[in-house]
Amino acid sequence: MITTTLIIIAALLMLPGIVSIAFMLPGIPYLFIIALIYGFIDHFTRLSTKELLVLGIIAICSVIIDQLAGILGAHYGGARGKTFLYGIAGAIIGTIIFPLFGGFVGLFIGITIGELIRKQSHTHAIKAATVGVFGTVTGIVINIILAIVFLIIFLVFVI
Repeated sequence: MITTTLIIIAALLMLPGIVSIAFMLPGIPYLFIIALIYGFIDHFTRLSTKELLVLGIIAICSVIIDQLAGILGAHYGGARGKTFLYGIAGAIIGTIIFPLFGGFVGLFIGITIGELIRKQSHTHAIKAATVGVFGTVTGIVINIILAIVFLIIFLVFVI
């Protein structure tokens, strides 16, 4: 009974992590921390080190996707140089100012400003910013899928 309750609590605690991904937050590392805490509480009886390693690999893949999706999108859209730093700064500032969707707006504005500073045309700057945001959205969708897979694998491991 206690084990079942612990599994339910861990799974419920993972749900906000899955939702947070939609707002450009690193949800899967949070899921991994919950799985790790579960393992410690359960003395790694139901969740072995090898299984935790599988979950850790998913978390690492998620972080890589988080870091590369928007940058690759912006690069594909024609952004170059320090524009990526402007995009990252814009996403961070946007998230702080307007937590729900400010990251997307900030990313768009940051890439646009970066490209305009590079003396690119307005059309080029907007294209690079749009493709950068599209890349970020694609990364978020992939991460939501990974988070659901993470949760399912976790449950398979512990049940």
